[in-house]
Amino acid sequence: MNVTPAILGGIFMATSMGLLHAGELTPGEPEPQVQEQLRDSVNRLQTFDSDVDRGKMYGDADRDREIARMLPNFRVVREGSSDRNLKDQAIARLERTRLTQSGRQTAEQMVDKMSLFRRLPEVRFEMDPVAYDYFIGNPDVVVGLWQTLGISAIELRPAGKYQFQMNNVDGTNSKVFFLKRSQTSNIVYCEGEFQSPFLKNPITANGLICINARFEKDKDGTTFVRHSADVFVAFPNLAIEAAAKMISPVSNYIADRNFQEISLFMHSMSLSMARQPRWVQELAGKLQGVMPEQAAELNEVTLKVYENDQARLARRWEEFEEPIQLK
Repeated sequence: MNVTPAILGGIFMATSMGLLHAGELTPGEPEPQVQEQLRDSVNRLQTFDSDVDRGKMYGDADRDREIARMLPNFRVVREGSSDRNLKDQAIARLERTRLTQSGRQTAEQMVDKMSLFRRLPEVRFEMDPVAYDYFIGNPDVVVGLWQTLGISAIELRPAGKYQFQMNNVDGTNSKVFFLKRSQTSNIVYCEGEFQSPFLKNPITANGLICINARFEKDKDGTTFVRHSADVFVAFPNLAIEAAAKMISPVSNYIADRNFQEISLFMHSMSLSMARQPRWVQELAGKLQGVMPEQAAELNEVTLKVYENDQARLARRWEEFEEPIQLK
């Protein structure tokens, strides 16, 4: 029974990763709390090869309260759901989305063969749009950061433009393809396979995730992203599909938590770019498994995010500055 959730976990992780309240920090040594939050977010990404019990689920409520206390600019607006009306809305939105001919065929096949649907939580958090767009479109750099921080054994390598190959230590291998790529709308298709010495043949499954985002600005100029994702999963036969539906309460919980933790990681990195750019650039110099030009691009994005935040702060000071009275 545990092999079916393992393939689900691989799909949710692979297709989400391309997906922390800090004070005014200076671009110097990294703030220990930020480093700890970055590591904690990734360490808490869950797959089905580890035990997930209800005590763990209830323990996440304490973590959520701690996040709300420490990080006021990160909030889960709406919980995940598998509601049929939401599924119909997701299918309708997918049908309205402009795709290439091959992309349209893939999307239609996924909807026709769909075994499971999940709308992941809607999360709102402070995030520079440049950083958001970069992390969504460069999941291999995200994984490289995790490896540099010593918090992940996942391997994700480019296999073409907006195509990636993921290998996980739990035996999950996935091919990931972007069907649509933009700042506010990304559709990713994933072919997953789970292998085990206890299985005669590997178990396969396909997944489609539609990540939808919009950006908002507070009165002080702080930019927030509000994003969620619709996930469609298809299994090759009725026996595996029935088993997957049986354990769907657990798989849904894991997918929801992973999406929240990845969002938290993106929030942390955006804040670090804005307030600790030197530390992020040091990380870029140590990146593992990426090309040198990718590290240079990460440095450019970091500088842009830092400049955007400095410009926002300057505008705030101009608003509060009292005019000098001339005699």
